[in-house]
Amino acid sequence: MTAQRPRRGPRSSLRATAAALLLPLLACSGTEPTSAALGPGEPDLHVSAAQSSGPVAGAAQLVLTIENRGNGADRLLAAESDAALAVEIHRTVIEDDGRAFMRMLDDVVIPAGEAVAFRPGGLHLMLVVPDERVVVGGTFEVTLRFERTGPITLPVTVVELLDLVESSTGAARP
Repeated sequence: MTAQRPRRGPRSSLRATAAALLLPLLACSGTEPTSAALGPGEPDLHVSAAQSSGPVAGAAQLVLTIENRGNGADRLLAAESDAALAVEIHRTVIEDDGRAFMRMLDDVVIPAGEAVAFRPGGLHLMLVVPDERVVVGGTFEVTLRFERTGPITLPVTVVELLDLVESSTGAARP
């Protein structure tokens, strides 16, 4: 008598596929904790329009700017969207030898009186395994969660990757 393999349903296949797509992303990134005290004062956060690239290799970049017009710092703790398996905070790091990799961050401090830009090639939000809404011309929502400020939910427009780079960095298309 031979042992039978358990049947895999569509849900376990989906999980296996998602895990296979996530492993390369997670393998190339460490986490970078930030534990700076926020100090006194009240934040007053304003978030720019948000854009995302279409998916490339099971992930998409999301860019925006968070401006703190208040007199106290805040901390971005997480981002969430039902249009992706996860949303991670990343920073692209360039090594001395020219190699680039992404480092996953636990959070990002938004200092009083400053703006923090999330852009390709630097600090950015990464949509992991985005769904069918994350296609050029599509829209979806993302919710940003902060330590002091309540959640902020905003619409995200999906654009071509080159358009995302151009609009977020001011670089002209070749």
